[in-house]
Amino acid sequence: MSFPKIVYTPEGGTEQTLSLLFPPQQQPGYEKTAVRHDNVSAAGVRESVVERVEEFLEISLDSVQTGTDLANWRAFLDHALTGAAFAYYPDAAQPAFTNYLLEDTGANLEYKSPGRYTLKVKMRKQVS
Repeated sequence: MSFPKIVYTPEGGTEQTLSLLFPPQQQPGYEKTAVRHDNVSAAGVRESVVERVEEFLEISLDSVQTGTDLANWRAFLDHALTGAAFAYYPDAAQPAFTNYLLEDTGANLEYKSPGRYTLKVKMRKQVS
């Protein structure tokens, strides 16, 4: 199994591939949120109206390297922060992917040690 990759196309540009140099750490196994409206009648009967169930993916990277890796992440985040979609391949060697949108409205590549940064991003599965 290879590490994940992200494929995106910046506006007016060509398709770009961001290959993760290290695997994401401490990924949740399940993250969904229901958008619903609950009502409890005077008799105690509960009614729920579900609008949708949203699926999320959060990845944490312990090491983004200074140089090309950092530049590639910055370019991707510049694209994703605009609300543009991208494809996430959990295994770069396999054809399966899911389209996501960046849920976060900000991104911070935090200092970890000389030449290394950390990053945590939350992504929302795109509904067609």
